[in-house]
Amino acid sequence: MDKTKIDLDPPSFKASKEGSVRIGRIMRGYSKKYSFSLSIKDLEKHMFICGSTGTGKSNFIQNFLINFTKHHEKPFFLVEFKGEYHFLQEKLENLIILWPGENFSINIFDPLDANPKIHAERVFDILKSGQFLDDSAEYSPQMERVLIEILTEVCENKNMQSWEGFEENCKDYLDKRKTEIPMLKQTLISLKNRIRRFSIGPMKAIFDTDTTLSISKLFNQKVILDLSSIIRLGGEKEDALFFLNMVLKYLWDRNLTKGANSYDGINHLTIIEDAQYFAPQDISKKSKLTSYLEDIALLQRGTGECLITIATRPNISKDILANNGVVLTFKNHIEKDIMCELLNLDTEKKNYLSMLEEGYCIIRVNSIKEPFLLGIPLIKRNTITVSDITRKNQNILENTQTKLASTTEIISKSKKLNKNNSSVELIKKEKDDLLLLNKNSPLSKNDYDNFNAFINKLYNDQEKNK
Repeated sequence: MDKTKIDLDPPSFKASKEGSVRIGRIMRGYSKKYSFSLSIKDLEKHMFICGSTGTGKSNFIQNFLINFTKHHEKPFFLVEFKGEYHFLQEKLENLIILWPGENFSINIFDPLDANPKIHAERVFDILKSGQFLDDSAEYSPQMERVLIEILTEVCENKNMQSWEGFEENCKDYLDKRKTEIPMLKQTLISLKNRIRRFSIGPMKAIFDTDTTLSISKLFNQKVILDLSSIIRLGGEKEDALFFLNMVLKYLWDRNLTKGANSYDGINHLTIIEDAQYFAPQDISKKSKLTSYLEDIALLQRGTGECLITIATRPNISKDILANNGVVLTFKNHIEKDIMCELLNLDTEKKNYLSMLEEGYCIIRVNSIKEPFLLGIPLIKRNTITVSDITRKNQNILENTQTKLASTTEIISKSKKLNKNNSSVELIKKEKDDLLLLNKNSPLSKNDYDNFNAFINKLYNDQEKNK
């Protein structure tokens, strides 16, 4: 690449060092000037990465995650299809890799903390938008009413939250309402036929109740969700979309419950590879198909959620494109006018987008007025086997459970101390340590070991003084 033809002014040395996440080196012509560190303030407003296949998008995210986790102990949820990120389990601490239907599944009937009726309506919307319900003229408002009422009954009763419970509620509903609703039996048969692929078909495994990691704990961990397993099970793209939308529905509920009152910056990252499949530009024509991604981009920044979308073309939802504090593109030959607008790049320079070689990108961040050229280091990928991943997953989950049990014991001891000796008061630093237990992000090993030793010492001293 003749980099001298890409004439973009680099940011100042000071501006390039104001962030904490090193992502590459600023380029000017053939020379590498200095490293650039991304500001968390810019990242809080979301990030979009674009570029043709094989130009360096995934390598950028791999490099970003390695450097982000060095400075920020935050959980993330990365969705992919190709297994390109598995090797990161060797580089990142406590990273879990999940395959739907193999070591991870969700119970779509469990609303967790959400209102059961609202949850039932959202499940219906996602089913409908995935074209599992309205693919023929037989679909009717009556079918919608019947399914939502049955789903609500199932979601409200903890003992019924399964496909068996759904089947039982269908029978009860028929017995109670057959004289009130015309053609009810045929309606129920039609409904069950349309969703049988999830209840008894090849996709049943992805919506089981037995799972390695529960959905309630999913967003407190570093997680890669590899959707390729859905295709291996005999599923199609629509099945993967439906599954992801159900997972994002739980993320949406979690963030709404938490709200924005205690906002203290980013507390979770959601990273979506191949976003053109999950958030197409004609999203408004597809009902609820991908609206959770769109809504997260539009509405959940204030809850500490950071959305990172990666696509081969900028033909994803305009609402997602318009809500990014960081935009960058690798080599790209099409829809250049859109990318120039997103990058704040003069349209007469749009030919720059086709001149980029692998590993080089043009980036725009909110805190710097003009876009600039960035070189991204190549991350070496080591081979990792499925058995290695399974073993590491198990170790991480066992350690998490052990830490949880130990933390419970620590809290119990601290309560006993205060009960038996009213003169023992925790000083401010000790209170701060206790508050760490309530954070979403896990304690680091040093924090945990120091705190554990501290509590045990207090407990032992108290026992001696009895």
